[in-house]
Amino acid sequence: MRTFPVVGRMVATCFVLGALTLGTPPSAEAHLANFGSWEITRGYLQEIFPDATDFLRRRDTYSEAQVRQIEAELGFELYPEDRNPEFYIAVDESGGKRRFLGVAIFIDPRVESRLLEGNVVRIEVGIGVDARGRVKRVRLFDYRGDRALTRGEFLDQLVGLSLDDSFDVGPDKSIKPVANEPVESQLVANAAREALYLMKVSLGQGG
Repeated sequence: MRTFPVVGRMVATCFVLGALTLGTPPSAEAHLANFGSWEITRGYLQEIFPDATDFLRRRDTYSEAQVRQIEAELGFELYPEDRNPEFYIAVDESGGKRRFLGVAIFIDPRVESRLLEGNVVRIEVGIGVDARGRVKRVRLFDYRGDRALTRGEFLDQLVGLSLDDSFDVGPDKSIKPVANEPVESQLVANAAREALYLMKVSLGQGG
């Protein structure tokens, strides 16, 4: 695994920890996705940061205090494997100088169990965040539900949002759902917010 102290410090300047309200979280509704091979993962990362020439991997380990903070903020429990998240730092080295593009993470929201064409429906969401702590790009991978959920008309509504913004989805909200999949639409928006917060906790400490 490659290390990146310089890039890590660059990312650290992008986020500032905020106040949290502690409580008892309900059961987990999402966990971090794992695609099983670097070739597949890199291909997905390239869709999120098409200008990147390399991706530097960083794995974090949350303390018990951090876990409690994250669960309180997100409103659900983390899976055990989610206490060691893996982030992907996108860089562009094409000009002979390393340029930081952003950070990506993959999240697998828990959808209601159902079969479609003989396969279990899953949502695998890739979220890219820029140096300002805003959503850069959102992509869905291998989704077998309504294809409208995977298209820019819906996903691009999340671009530019930060933790200061609302991620509520609805006909009367700023984020409009896919008509046939309102629950799934909200889960994708939640995944984007979760990505922002996990990066804030993992990469926002220090200068």
